[in-house]
Amino acid sequence: MKQTQIEYDLSTLPSSLLAYLDGATIYDSSSSAQAKTLFIDGAQRLFLKIAAAHTLEREYRMNAFLHKHELAPLSLVYTTYGEQDYLLTVAVSGDDGIAESFLQQPERLATALGQHLRKLHSLPLHGCPYRERSSEILLEASPSVQIELQTDTRYQPVDKTIIHGDYCLPNVMMNDFELCGFIDNGDGGIGDRHYDLAWGLWSLQFNLETDRYHDYFLNGYGRDDVDPNGIVYFRQIIDSLDF
Repeated sequence: MKQTQIEYDLSTLPSSLLAYLDGATIYDSSSSAQAKTLFIDGAQRLFLKIAAAHTLEREYRMNAFLHKHELAPLSLVYTTYGEQDYLLTVAVSGDDGIAESFLQQPERLATALGQHLRKLHSLPLHGCPYRERSSEILLEASPSVQIELQTDTRYQPVDKTIIHGDYCLPNVMMNDFELCGFIDNGDGGIGDRHYDLAWGLWSLQFNLETDRYHDYFLNGYGRDDVDPNGIVYFRQIIDSLDF
């Protein structure tokens, strides 16, 4: 995880955050144009995400749900101040899935990625704040892909699983391949398992620059619950996204 030490003007922040940042060393850990992420190294190890107003509530609520199952960071503050949202969370222990120590063991990494996804997908649905994610996900696709998938009879999504919604290696925190938790949970909810499976395969291809380890991932997850048509369905959506 990239971290660059910076000076930050604390006077620009809402007062509810200041006590947490007092005397801390601040690092820019941003990885997205949509949000600034600061690593706060002080009395506690924290992350502060800053984005457009009313865009971080979903992440705050999904964090709360997943934290009850010990799979996401504890949120300390969520607030809207001016035109921006602020979400302060306790740092999850471990390293993200693109740490060099993990990438050097690709078979073990791919297997762990599948196993950890199975753990997420095994959670009970009760209390999850967002439902029917597949219909929302379809609307994110390009218009041509939306039309194609709406008339495709080979696969119909089934929303009966807790999904991450952006299941990529950087969002899985591990210690010696053991799961510590998931981060960037704002796209999660009750959806179709194959969306996460398609993202996991995409991430392995992107980060390892080969599809050689796809079978390790699917075997780690458990092939009995994998429908190849579901992966094809959601891969079309992923490939149409602008990122």
